[in-house]
Amino acid sequence: MNGCYSAIKYTGLLSNLLYMLLGIGVMAGAGLGLQVAEPNTPEHTYFVKSLVLGGTICMIVMFGCYGMVCNLLCVNLIFTLFILIALAAEYLQLHHYHSPSPRSSAGAWQQLELAWSGLDREPDLMHQYEAARHCCGFNGADDYRRLHLLVPASCYQATANDTAQQVYPIGCLETLSHSQRYIQQRDKLAMWAIVGLEIFILLQTVALSVLLFRLRQRQRLARRQVPPGVRREPRSNHVTASRAQLLNEA
Repeated sequence: MNGCYSAIKYTGLLSNLLYMLLGIGVMAGAGLGLQVAEPNTPEHTYFVKSLVLGGTICMIVMFGCYGMVCNLLCVNLIFTLFILIALAAEYLQLHHYHSPSPRSSAGAWQQLELAWSGLDREPDLMHQYEAARHCCGFNGADDYRRLHLLVPASCYQATANDTAQQVYPIGCLETLSHSQRYIQQRDKLAMWAIVGLEIFILLQTVALSVLLFRLRQRQRLARRQVPPGVRREPRSNHVTASRAQLLNEA
């Protein structure tokens, strides 16, 4: 049992280390996102929540590692409770996960809408957006033709042969939709990875707590057991002998 306990303990420490690295990665990504996100926007709120999640993961891991290293049953049980709470919160977040839409990111949507609506006043904004996102028009190159405008140079793909330039086949709205879907799928995959690791750590912690409880019981029984060849006399005999000794001395 001691060997099994040690194996689960060390694998649990490694799992918690990986769990902490995921938490640090979440905080690092959220910190970078906060630098570019505008305040009071859904993106800003999302990055703040991610920062809180990463910090919570790190605190839970430190608490759990303390219980494993010091072999404290009560700390392991509290750590199990923390993991269950984190799993419940993340399950609710995944359960209520909505399909992405172009307007799910208000900042990016407003940027595209502002650039397209100001095409007659500041066409450079839309041209810069098209060059950066490799797209053309709001829904496609036909948008310029409907407005009786020439397709700008920002809509053409850069090729080695300048005589065979091609227009980007998709519009900027579709590019934005693809980008948002990719980001949300990546975030969902990362969340499932965290949930899977938490389930693995939860099983390890439960097994470790059960083994630790049994080891403690064995230690208590070993203290109570009498070594072979030694006879334990009843407590009443010791009391009687003590009284007889006192009477003899008197």
